[in-house]
Amino acid sequence: MKPELYKSSESELEHPQIGYRRFTAIWKGALCFLFLLLCVTLLWIIYDERAGQLETLYYSIAAILGMWFIGPLFFMFLSRVIASSTVLLSWNDEGLHTLKRTIPWNEIRKIELGSPAISKWILSASPMIALYLKDGTRRHIQTDHLLTKKELSRAIVLLQETLREKQQQDI
Repeated sequence: MKPELYKSSESELEHPQIGYRRFTAIWKGALCFLFLLLCVTLLWIIYDERAGQLETLYYSIAAILGMWFIGPLFFMFLSRVIASSTVLLSWNDEGLHTLKRTIPWNEIRKIELGSPAISKWILSASPMIALYLKDGTRRHIQTDHLLTKKELSRAIVLLQETLREKQQQDI
């Protein structure tokens, strides 16, 4: 089992990283795909007129809600499966590196686990790493349901310790 925290072999500096296991994205994506197939099967039963009037109502509601809630999760896991890198976050002496940006340590005020909340479309929101910056803004690093609670809490503790060390060096 590959840990979520590992050293990069791609560089000489070996930056610490937080990543996910691709197999986790595969099995969660496969589970979502099976559920979506069930939803399509329900719609096919309605289309083929094999369901009664009451069953048609139940099947159509179940299929639509299933696709509404599970469809976005399937595409989220699919994008993580086909991604070239399984790294969510890495860091070095300069700052934190995500796929899109680098945030210097001296701009970060604190790091916390962002609690998931239901989105405005009533869709599932994944746990996230919340970076509170000194300018009052907040940056989120999505984990996309790919880390366990234990892995996530270990990552948060490690990032908080690293931030404290960097803040002590600046003093």
